[in-house]
Amino acid sequence: MSTPTPLSKLLAALSCVCWALSTPAAAQTTAPPGTVDVALRTGVFRGVTQVNGPDKFLGIPFAQPPVGNLRFKAPVPITEPSTEIFDASAFGDACPQPANPPGLTLGAAIGEDCLRLNVFRPANISSDAKLPVMVWLHGGAYTINAASNPQYDPSDFIQRSIAIGKPIVFVSSNYRLNTFGFLASADMPPEDLNAGLLDQRIALEFVQDNIAAFGGDPEKVTIWGQSSGAGSVEAHFLFPANRTLFRAGIADSCTGPFKNSPPPSTFDKPGKPFARLLEATGCAAGTGAIACLQAVPFDTLLNISNAMVSATLNHQLWEPSTGPAGNIAFEPASKRINSGDFLHLPFIGGTNVNDGTMFSTTLFGLGLSGQAEDDAFKNFIFNLVIDNATLTNNVVDAFVSMYPANDPANGAPFATGDSLFDRAAAWYTDTMFVAPRRFFFQRAANLQPMFAYLFGEFIQGNNPELGVAHQTELQMIFGADPPVSALESEFSTTFRDFYINFVNDLNPGPAWPRFSPESPKVLQLIRDNITLIPDTFNQHQVDFSNSPLVLAELQR
Repeated sequence: MSTPTPLSKLLAALSCVCWALSTPAAAQTTAPPGTVDVALRTGVFRGVTQVNGPDKFLGIPFAQPPVGNLRFKAPVPITEPSTEIFDASAFGDACPQPANPPGLTLGAAIGEDCLRLNVFRPANISSDAKLPVMVWLHGGAYTINAASNPQYDPSDFIQRSIAIGKPIVFVSSNYRLNTFGFLASADMPPEDLNAGLLDQRIALEFVQDNIAAFGGDPEKVTIWGQSSGAGSVEAHFLFPANRTLFRAGIADSCTGPFKNSPPPSTFDKPGKPFARLLEATGCAAGTGAIACLQAVPFDTLLNISNAMVSATLNHQLWEPSTGPAGNIAFEPASKRINSGDFLHLPFIGGTNVNDGTMFSTTLFGLGLSGQAEDDAFKNFIFNLVIDNATLTNNVVDAFVSMYPANDPANGAPFATGDSLFDRAAAWYTDTMFVAPRRFFFQRAANLQPMFAYLFGEFIQGNNPELGVAHQTELQMIFGADPPVSALESEFSTTFRDFYINFVNDLNPGPAWPRFSPESPKVLQLIRDNITLIPDTFNQHQVDFSNSPLVLAELQR
């Protein structure tokens, strides 16, 4: 007599039958030479194969187009599979933003229907390979940039992972930016606040549901970002979804996770972004404001938004905002970190020696001294938060005294001799990058494996006035645009291997020990000088930035 089949197996079999019936007929077709088809829950996607590189599946929609009455709303999943093969050979549109920012190449046109992601995988892998997955979230101050930026081509990174026997699948994702992704107001439904971060979350859900079809393992996902992308990574640690979306994170030059995170009502004040947007569009404040903004023609809204962004210091018009419980950021980050109530997963985080220089260039070459220099420094600090009424003169005066004029320590070892610029850049590096990284590590490292670094390699050909500037570490990791020089090749390989090891093994390797709050050390990343150093540099200034007094003023 046969043993009855367990109910769980019957349900699993039925699920397979239902999926087979719902898969588009196109899944049964044969892809032309040079292409490859993958059947997902949302349809069949035809990617590109390469002779000496990874397979590429570009521009895959992961949510419904955020247009019309979905503009400014939380992203909506795609529920109906396409019946036609989707051409995944080209990047989708970059999300709305100012065109052609200096030094930035988007690699795609700009359009509102931009919620697309890209998958790169080693060639000739099977769908059951179960490779570890790295998901990349780009930086850009929550304002600019795109996953299609050629600087983020992962081909060399993937080829290196194959060469050392630790192949990975790489995913990069767009998310809404500036006015389109971080619109904030008391008139905004709470569930729609921080739509750009919610875009990232639904992209990670899409990865969980579909990455196995590409040969990836949904249980081995690491999220990685730089700058605001790194802030996003930390935000997903602090304010996680209700389901498991990843097992580890990497945050390069993390913003902590936000420079400033006021409540949405702050944006409604006279002269603040939402009030200015209503004035420029002719929409009225109140319950109908969002619907009115949804009806503004795209080009009109884009031009208004871009003009507002361009008129803002460092172009960061909007910041992620705090909101009611249940929103992706519902309380100040420092409070969340102090509570210990966040994901306790392996984490890499670090900063660059001169992270603040590129954010301080408006002060370079002004030729000020004495009181005029101090006043310009104060004005710079006051204008870096959404509502500078939250900053007191006592705090700003303390910052000015901690970074005195003509101090060669400001910006060392790449001080320019321009006192105002060096002071502002040193303050920005410490307050916006080193302090939040140290704050998180000191409080979380006894709860989870954490690995800290300080990137100090000045790359030949870069601007010496900017020193080891923000995002230059990406040249060493991606290595494609601009290409890594022969001088940096070995160092670049070592840096990549740290990250490849971490994605595979949740540990960068024996040369990089786990961070200890009792004996804090960071790995100094300099060519021919990779070594552990005490995490005590600029201790006095960083401790002040991390004090309850300063955090209370910066986080509201």
